[in-house]
Amino acid sequence: MELKTKHNIGIKDAMTYNVITATSTSSISDIATIMTKHDISSVVIEDQVVEGIVTSNGIISKVVSKNISPQDITADMVMEKYVSVGLDTSLIEASSAMIKNNCKVLLVIEGDVLKGILTLTDIVRVSPELIELFIEEKNLNGLYSDDVYSNDYDEHLSEGVCEKCGVYDRLRDIDGGYLCPDCIDNESEEEMD
Repeated sequence: MELKTKHNIGIKDAMTYNVITATSTSSISDIATIMTKHDISSVVIEDQVVEGIVTSNGIISKVVSKNISPQDITADMVMEKYVSVGLDTSLIEASSAMIKNNCKVLLVIEGDVLKGILTLTDIVRVSPELIELFIEEKNLNGLYSDDVYSNDYDEHLSEGVCEKCGVYDRLRDIDGGYLCPDCIDNESEEEMD
């Protein structure tokens, strides 16, 4: 597949330079507070060097869904491995790295120094044509096959960036907001609690 863009835009044009970090001994409760305060969905865990990343999805799946108190869990117990790229990486290369590693966040690291963070939302904001790369890759992998979606598929669904989590996906209008299937499921689970 050949994707043509106007410019070979580098990640320097899209990434966030002021990365929000926490230590491996920070409680998940504190990290959730940081995420809420800064309206972000991931926090980089850094002691002397980058150790990993804690995402809101990780907190939901590893803490909330198991009914564990967030005060009793520290970041090192929940953090995930990270995928990193260098400062000279192009957006196309970064997009390919996200697809290959099935992640929505890349850390930008030079040597052992954290320089920034790049999210799928950052890529879409700067270079919307790269969405074609994600859609085509998902189609090639059969993620949009008829087997995955039931027969009651709503043809009026549109694709775009979820207003809650910032992920590019199929969206549904829920009470005036456009949400992805994961956020719709999470809201349904919260309502049941």
